[in-house]
Amino acid sequence: MDNIPPWREAASVIIVVRASLQELVGNNLANMMHRARSSNRQAVSKNHCDYRLLMVKRSSLSSFMANAYVFPGGMAEISDYSPKWYDVFQAHGVSRDSIREFSEKVNGPRPCMITESLTLTTANVKPEQDPLPSDVALRIAAIRETFEETGVLLMTRPKHSKISSLHWYEDIDLVAWQEKIRKDPIAFTDFCLEANVCPDIWSLHEWWDWLTPTSVGHRRYDTMFYVCCLEKQPDVVLDHSEVITLKWCTPQEMLEEHSTNSVFLAPPQVYELSRIIHFQSFQSLRNFAVSRGDKGVERWLPVIITCKDGAISLLPGDEMYPRKPDYLGKSPGPDYGVSVDEMRKRHTDVHRMEVRGPICTAISNISPTCGHLQPLTYEPDRPIAQSYL
Repeated sequence: MDNIPPWREAASVIIVVRASLQELVGNNLANMMHRARSSNRQAVSKNHCDYRLLMVKRSSLSSFMANAYVFPGGMAEISDYSPKWYDVFQAHGVSRDSIREFSEKVNGPRPCMITESLTLTTANVKPEQDPLPSDVALRIAAIRETFEETGVLLMTRPKHSKISSLHWYEDIDLVAWQEKIRKDPIAFTDFCLEANVCPDIWSLHEWWDWLTPTSVGHRRYDTMFYVCCLEKQPDVVLDHSEVITLKWCTPQEMLEEHSTNSVFLAPPQVYELSRIIHFQSFQSLRNFAVSRGDKGVERWLPVIITCKDGAISLLPGDEMYPRKPDYLGKSPGPDYGVSVDEMRKRHTDVHRMEVRGPICTAISNISPTCGHLQPLTYEPDRPIAQSYL
């Protein structure tokens, strides 16, 4: 146990919903009026896409990323791997063989949190204790934490159920269950069995894996990001402890507010929003998430270097990224006496987040791996984000 890494495993979900017709009509009218008043014919509304993302603001008292807007999610618990989940799946006609096949469908890189679960190792769980496969358990963690924080339930019900899928929870005290599950995560299995629902692991598609840099705070997390696309906006019941407010927003809205220091976003959120702004339509984003989800993900450890006017978060593929990154943080990152812009000009292959105060920007000109997208560099004085050249 002496070689246990100094971080915890976690899972987050990027919830995408199709915008309502009423919202789209209102935005289109506002956009037309804006163009009519503007001398810049290239002006485009920041609401131009037909979907919205859910982002939640963490409490100022939070021990990690206080006051930051993040995607809902949190730490994986050993209960997320419990064999009791096989009973939940079996109640919905999902066999152990089906679960195993689901966990083996990815044809691409698998990060350590999938192949060598730190959560299981720390709890000293052996294979003979029959834990869930990690890529199933992490989805359950993302769904559980999302429910705890927001009340949003990413669930399925039996096809033969007589209760509408939109109203099955009307007679269930969701707030009480939120509190129960927050105190004892294994209660999530009891909730599913009592409510006759099953975590919809099939709607969560792998997006990417981020490991907290060694120089960021006293807590570190290895976090799997998933994407889940919903046709309708779900009801929300905030916990008001870890999460104090939320936004249903376009990716460009969040990047614009971040660029003017109106909201605080951590670099992984900025990076992933900068990938998602490739998509103007809900359907194209969903199609991409589904098709790319089986191509695997890599774990990225950002490596921080400091400059005289800010910092740079180096990512794999950048010319400056170390061949053997320091995962444990035993030595401080280098300090350069030049500006962030000057550091960019010195190198041909760049893949980084440029950080100036609380504001960061994605910069990349390398080919992405695992069938993924290059982030677009968001600049608030341009109507549309651009690829970095």
